[in-house]
Amino acid sequence: MIDYFIALLPALFLGSTSVVLVAQGGDDRQRTIGLLTGAFLFSALATPFIEVHWTPRTLIISFISGVILGIGQYLQVICLKVLGVSRTMPLTTAGQIIFMCLGGIVLFGEMNHGLALVFALSAIALLTIGVFFISKTEKTEAAAQEEVDWRRGTILLVVSTACLVAYLLIVQGFGLDGRSVVLPQSVGYLLVGLVATIPALSPQLGKEDRRWSWLTVRQILPGLMWGAAILLTQISSSRMGVAVAFPLSQMGVIIQTFGGILILHETRTPREMRWTIIGVVVMVIGVIMVGVARSFG
Repeated sequence: MIDYFIALLPALFLGSTSVVLVAQGGDDRQRTIGLLTGAFLFSALATPFIEVHWTPRTLIISFISGVILGIGQYLQVICLKVLGVSRTMPLTTAGQIIFMCLGGIVLFGEMNHGLALVFALSAIALLTIGVFFISKTEKTEAAAQEEVDWRRGTILLVVSTACLVAYLLIVQGFGLDGRSVVLPQSVGYLLVGLVATIPALSPQLGKEDRRWSWLTVRQILPGLMWGAAILLTQISSSRMGVAVAFPLSQMGVIIQTFGGILILHETRTPREMRWTIIGVVVMVIGVIMVGVARSFG
C-alpha cells in the first residue's frame, strides 16, 4: 500500500504545479525562473539524502538532458498563458504518453509483441481520441472574445512536448540511474531558464526585465513541487517499476484540467465542458492501458 501511495504523490504534485504557478500571478519570465529555481533547490537539498553514482559520462548526459528539459518547461510555461492550463496540460500529457509509447516500441523494443502491443496501440488510440475531445471548441461569441491562439499554442505545445519526451528517452537510452541524474539535470534546466528569459533573447515576452521580484520568489513553491514530483517518480519507478509508476504519475491530468476551469476560471461552454469531461475520462483509461501494456512487455 505504501508503494502505491508513493506512486500517486507525483500525480498530486504535478497536477497542482501548473495551477499554483498560474494562480500566483507574475509574467512568463517570473514563472519560468521561479519554477526552475525551486526545482533546482529541491534537487540540491535532496541529493545528499539519496544514493547517487556520478561519472563524467553521467554528468554530461544528464546536463544535456536537463537543457532539453529546460527548453520544454520554458515553452510550456508560455503555452499555459496562450492556451490555458485546462487545455495545455491534458494535451501535453497525452502527447508525452503517446510519444513515450512509440519511443519504447520503436527505439527500445518495448511492448512490441502480443498483448503488450495490442494494449499499447489501443492506449495510443484512446489518448488521441481524448486529445480530440479536449481540444474541441464551439464557435460562439464568448469563444471569439477569449481569443485562444491555437496556431501559436499548437507550435508551443508540440515543441515543448517533444522536449519533455526527448529528455526522458535520452536518460533511458543511455541507461542512467534516475537518482543520479536529478542534480546535474537541474543545473541544465536552470541555466536554460536564466538564459532564455534575458529580455534581449526573449523580446516577445516584453522589454522590461522583472525577473528578480517577490513574484519570482513566490513561484519557487510550484518549483519545489515539480522537483519533488521528479524525484518521487524516480523512487517509485525503482520500487514498482516504470510500468506502474509512469502511468500513475500522469493521473494529475485530472487536477490540471478541472483546476484550470474551476480555480483559474478558464471558460468553457456547457458543450465544451461535456467534451472536456469525455476527453479526460478517455485519457485516464488510456493511461491505465499503458500500464497494462507495460506489464505484458
